[in-house]
Amino acid sequence: MVANPTQAAEIMHRDVPSVSPDLLLSDVRHTLFETNHRSVPVVAGGRLVGIISRTDLGRVEELMASLDAEVSDAVEWADQEADGFEHPAPHPFAGFEDRTKCLRVRDAMRRQVITCAPSAPLAQVADEMVRHHVNQIVVVEKESPVGMVNSLDLVKLFHDLLVAK
Repeated sequence: MVANPTQAAEIMHRDVPSVSPDLLLSDVRHTLFETNHRSVPVVAGGRLVGIISRTDLGRVEELMASLDAEVSDAVEWADQEADGFEHPAPHPFAGFEDRTKCLRVRDAMRRQVITCAPSAPLAQVADEMVRHHVNQIVVVEKESPVGMVNSLDLVKLFHDLLVAK
């Protein structure tokens, strides 16, 4: 790390993997945990088109599980014939959770990405993180990601500055 970094380029991680919007969610999960990243940029044609995080994956899983519970309750109610009429058997429900196996990154990614230039002052980077409630900012040049700065990078910098005194 640079002695007194002042710009995003001086503390950003340059070895951040990116994923395609066509990648299966199960594959991006593997990438996130294998590389120990909380999120990765989504790139198409060399251009940043979104970001996907572990939180996004968790939201999809939670939503699908809750939808399964709602639909299962409705199907069970229809089987009860509570209104005294004979109803045709409901169509078998395949389940939303099973469908997550077919979902792609584009189905769960966030298209609005908080970004900065490599020359962005670190105070601005920190301000953007706080203002947008995000833990990482993608560093871009000409619409292409070149790195990431995360909140832990700023905490480490703050720690190093305090310890150096």
